[in-house]
Amino acid sequence: MNQLKTINNYLVFHNGTIESQVCNDDIIFEKNNVTVKQAVSLQIVYLIDQEGEYQFDLNINGELELIEIYDIKTDAVLNKKISIYENSKLLRYVDNQSIDNIKTKISEDVAVAKNADIRCAYVELSNSNVDLDINYSLNEPEAKATVRLASLAKKDEQKHVTIAISHDACYTTGIMDNYGVVKDAASLVIDGIGTIHKGNHQSNSHQTNKIIVFDEKCNAKANPYLYIDEYDVKASHGASVGKIDENHLYYLQSRGLSRQEAMHLVTYGYFIPVLEFIDNDELKDIFSQTLMEKVGL
Repeated sequence: MNQLKTINNYLVFHNGTIESQVCNDDIIFEKNNVTVKQAVSLQIVYLIDQEGEYQFDLNINGELELIEIYDIKTDAVLNKKISIYENSKLLRYVDNQSIDNIKTKISEDVAVAKNADIRCAYVELSNSNVDLDINYSLNEPEAKATVRLASLAKKDEQKHVTIAISHDACYTTGIMDNYGVVKDAASLVIDGIGTIHKGNHQSNSHQTNKIIVFDEKCNAKANPYLYIDEYDVKASHGASVGKIDENHLYYLQSRGLSRQEAMHLVTYGYFIPVLEFIDNDELKDIFSQTLMEKVGL
């Protein structure tokens, strides 16, 4: 994916090495390590076309709009370690745009420091079989993470997404909202995990996990987990899996839409909460076009 017009800085991470870059702000990079000191926006493309296991480290200091794009063309494992420094504010968009039918494992360990605030949207609409393992550690007081996921599984794709937020200090906030759509004979499992360790009082952990299914052969599971070892906290979770509402489809079709168009509109509406984390018109257009193609139009 080419550099978006409104993004200041651009990196391509190709098979474990930063291959090309356009940096207009204060960004330090080595082979597989990037430190963002003062930057308005950054786009990273992860291009992998050789089988293997790769490591990428990212350190963020300050206020940043971060866009990450996966373009993975072969079976591969990508491990990422992200450190968000004290008082930093991060708006993050992570999109798997891989088009090949491959097996991919992506793991993230995100450490959030004191008074840092991250808001992140994960968009998983790829054609791949994906194992996505995301772990947020709220390491210091007033650390906050808000995460939203939009995942679509179709044909015979197998996707498993685990998102975990661990409260490792008091006065921390972790919120996740996970949305999935499954069609054909695909499988989608979403595990949401919230953990508040003993002594981390006045922390907040909340999650929702929702999946709708289009076809009878779908396999869909939404699993919420809460592990609470402290009394003075707020915590909640919810999960639902259900078929698409035929009355909604019938109403839309009665207004002139085809069934496929109606399905796209319902899916798009279902993912609207994730779109709220996209502060870029180019990305919104790409998301809409990709969704139309994936749903079947």
